[in-house]
Amino acid sequence: MARKTKCRQVEAIPRVTEFKPVGIPRSRLKETILKVEELEAIRLKDLMSLEQEECAERMGVSRPTFQRILSEGRRKIAGALIQGEVIRVEGGDYCLGQGHCRKANRFKKNEDCPFRDFLLENEKSTATAGTKIAICANDDSSSAVVDGLFGHCAFFIIWDDERKCFQAISNQGSHLNHLAGNEAAQELLDHDAGILLCNRIGPNAFALLKNAGVKVYLAEEGLPWEMVLKQYQEGLLPLIEAANNV
Repeated sequence: MARKTKCRQVEAIPRVTEFKPVGIPRSRLKETILKVEELEAIRLKDLMSLEQEECAERMGVSRPTFQRILSEGRRKIAGALIQGEVIRVEGGDYCLGQGHCRKANRFKKNEDCPFRDFLLENEKSTATAGTKIAICANDDSSSAVVDGLFGHCAFFIIWDDERKCFQAISNQGSHLNHLAGNEAAQELLDHDAGILLCNRIGPNAFALLKNAGVKVYLAEEGLPWEMVLKQYQEGLLPLIEAANNV
């Protein structure tokens, strides 16, 4: 029987998550995915020059496990550099501390996660959808239209159906790469959104919103947000039941 993968402790999500050869269009390049914990192992050993025992201790794994993570990360980077591929830092089984555990969120909070109790308690207090309607928009005016990708839209129109008014908020995480969707989802939860009208949404953001009870509906890109809102109110928008930007 295969042993469960333990959480690997990581100090922080890297600020830069993609590297590519210059002068070649992104669409023509193959891609290598470097896991977050693989980059962390390289940072500890090759950048900070720590002893392997200390590296393993910092990541909360055994020395053999650390060596495997390190070797795999080095192999991926070497292959991408020699073959001229894009390197994208994404995914893995890691914990950032303070309850931010990707493995727990992905695998229903397994008992071996050191932050399991924190996450379960936090989920009880936050996983409740609000009552407002959020719409992805290209600007903050009443004439705004539906923007394309959820995490990278410029603004969100937040419609308060009880007060019959809207508020436009800037998407603060739109400049991020693969964390943009998570940042945007949390922003909507902070603004008490229970419904999202959008065109495309990735798996991480969709899962976060779904777990919080937010329902996501498909809106046509480029339509005025007021028209899309009316379509939703008339029951004309289909429910998005799974991420559609994968």
